Amino acid sequence: MTLPQGVKSFTYYGVSLYEKASLWKKRDEGMQSALEIPRNEKQNKENFLRRFARRTKKFLLNAYGPHGIYSTFARKAQAFRSDVEYDYVLSVSTPPASHLLAHNLLQAGHIKAKQWIQIWEDPWYSDAYGFNGKKAIHDEERRLLSFAQRVCYVSPLTLKNQQRLYPESAHKMYWQPLPYYYKGETAHERIFEKNAYGYFGDYVPAARDLAPFYQAAKETGVEVNICGNPSNLFESTEQIHIYPRMPLDKLKEIEDKTNVLIFLCNRKGGQIPGKIYQYSATNKVILFILDGTEEEKEVLRAYFEPFNRYVFCENTAEDIARALRWIENGDFGSVKNEPIEDFNPTETIRKILEA
Repeated sequence: MTLPQGVKSFTYYGVSLYEKASLWKKRDEGMQSALEIPRNEKQNKENFLRRFARRTKKFLLNAYGPHGIYSTFARKAQAFRSDVEYDYVLSVSTPPASHLLAHNLLQAGHIKAKQWIQIWEDPWYSDAYGFNGKKAIHDEERRLLSFAQRVCYVSPLTLKNQQRLYPESAHKMYWQPLPYYYKGETAHERIFEKNAYGYFGDYVPAARDLAPFYQAAKETGVEVNICGNPSNLFESTEQIHIYPRMPLDKLKEIEDKTNVLIFLCNRKGGQIPGKIYQYSATNKVILFILDGTEEEKEVLRAYFEPFNRYVFCENTAEDIARALRWIENGDFGSVKNEPIEDFNPTETIRKILEA
């Protein structure tokens, strides 16, 4: 990522025991492949190495505590020092150890700030991808939240859930949307003979249910590219093309040939996939598929609908098919397929600091 002009960055490198163990494993496997060993002995050796690697990984991750191997990098970066008193320190939870680092730097006096704001793109304990259930993570998240002056989430649903989960810190929690990070090619710059639909992102069934869209796409015969994991969940057809995760340059080639973007809400957890804000920086049609509880869907619709930017539908094959027919007929009602300036980075950071 290219940093804006005038921004200083500091890099600290560190290799964890977990990474060293991975290097040892690769080196051992390389030596093993160079030897002439009978097939049965080689298989036994490989099975042993796999079991050893799994046990070593589990042991090392447990040894590092709830932050895992990121605690190593946090310790390295704690060497940073500054005599400047900052108005704000912002730490972003990718990973949560960034909040740990900010706390340790402030506590040690290595940095000084009038206010510390934690920004959580995703909650930790109640993450949609399965961190919930680990008491150590719950306790560490509670501890980190207690330190900051303010805590910002990127979803109104996540905010409500977190306030219920950590009531002692609820008074300092608020939410603001993520910004888009670039304005990409718009649909106005290309001529499409027919609509090309695209879903870009993972769709593990426990988190996102893409099956109704796939069924509706088959029924209506629209042309679709689906890129993400698990790529073996659906079969490709003449009109629907299934791809695994791919490098950004390859993905961009497909995105540039797409004029209808599919946004699918999570089934639970309250997080809003960040791609909705990037999609909102384009002139492309956005199909907004609502999912979750009735309360969650109502909150999402109440926030996003006033922008008059999205074609909404429920996550059922019937309702998605209805929305697809609207799009095919160009029946958008009051929807305007143009960028939403509320999500530009300058506006977003102003709201985070002034909320």
